[in-house]
Amino acid sequence: MLSLSRILSLLFLVSLLSPALAQEKELTPQQAKAAFAKADKALNDAWAAAKAKLPEETFAKLKEDQKAWVEYRDYLARSPMYTGAEGSDELSLESPEYMEAAAALEEDRTRWLKGLVREWEAEEPLTGQWTDSYGGSVQVVEKDGKLHFIIECVRGPTSHTGGLAGIAAWNSTIGWFSDKGRDPAKEDETNLSFILRDQKLEVIGANTSEYHGARAYFDGEYVKTGKLSAKAQAAVLKAAKSGELPEE
Repeated sequence: MLSLSRILSLLFLVSLLSPALAQEKELTPQQAKAAFAKADKALNDAWAAAKAKLPEETFAKLKEDQKAWVEYRDYLARSPMYTGAEGSDELSLESPEYMEAAAALEEDRTRWLKGLVREWEAEEPLTGQWTDSYGGSVQVVEKDGKLHFIIECVRGPTSHTGGLAGIAAWNSTIGWFSDKGRDPAKEDETNLSFILRDQKLEVIGANTSEYHGARAYFDGEYVKTGKLSAKAQAAVLKAAKSGELPEE
């Protein structure tokens, strides 16, 4: 199970996504509207770039995924529990709380879309920071034919968290992780599969509940959104080998 210090670290990640936790001072209605307009323009620009670059069939599938993401954005951004707004009723699309939260979520989605069409260095196709734009992230270091990883997630308006570090066997485009033998007292083996396809690293888990909250999950289509510094790579390698998440 996650340690208290790691839970606090993951809740800090929530703060990066949830404006209610990210700052003490609320934005004015004008500021929230401006933040949303800026984020929405950046998202639309990234969308146009993806449309221009992706094959027609791939973009058609992306359109369906984008519809699902918009529903996810509004589900979170209209939730008083997620935004910290008063009351229990679903927020209006015109409310400052919605606009502020939606802007933060759109910034993450924009990074995801940009990563989807970006051409990364051939010598490091996997090493880097990956996100699924739904609250999940993976730090990966590809070394010696293996994937060293830290995967974390913050899901839903009630902020269910999860985290797991390990080493996956890697064969060209397919990876496989097992925690068998890590904890003799643990009955069910946990597995993660990693499948690289069309700029996405698809993660599928089995028996992962030991490592996350009730409504959290690791499954998703992750896209590389940034590089990892030498220090960050060292931290991933250490965590992957020990199976212990960094105490941040």
